[in-house]
Amino acid sequence: MDASMPCHAFVYKYPVLSPKLISTVQVSHNNRMKEVSALWDTGATVTCVSMELAKELSLVPTGMREIRTPSGAKTVNTYLVDLELPNKVTVTNVMVCDSDIGTQGLGVLIGMNIILQGDFAVSNFNGKTTFTFRIPSQKETNYVNEARLQDLVGEKHGPGKRKKKKRN
Repeated sequence: MDASMPCHAFVYKYPVLSPKLISTVQVSHNNRMKEVSALWDTGATVTCVSMELAKELSLVPTGMREIRTPSGAKTVNTYLVDLELPNKVTVTNVMVCDSDIGTQGLGVLIGMNIILQGDFAVSNFNGKTTFTFRIPSQKETNYVNEARLQDLVGEKHGPGKRKKKKRN
């Protein structure tokens, strides 16, 4: 962890179990910006923007890249943009690819090139999905160690307050 870099984080909570992790994101380039829906996808290696968003923000291609999708491989344009995630978590000069994700009602697909910059966690406690993200990474998450500690300590016994002994 780089102590000189401040930590920025956000959390999204759903009232039910959610099969998709979607947040808002603000995409900006050359003083043009737009807030859109973003799908968080750990199966995607690179972040993508919809072709419609690329056109609306007048993004200028910086190159081309081959990507593989469930429908096959294709060569797409790449761009550099700034992304403001929820709670003002900002990632600048992000290389993104254009994609046909606009047909799914999405403006951005957040890939591992963003997720790898921090800590990302999903929980489904009490039938409600919560996901959270922070930059930079702060510590390792290890549920195995937490489970072992719970096995050693055991369940709570009562409200957790000790009784004071009476003096005679």
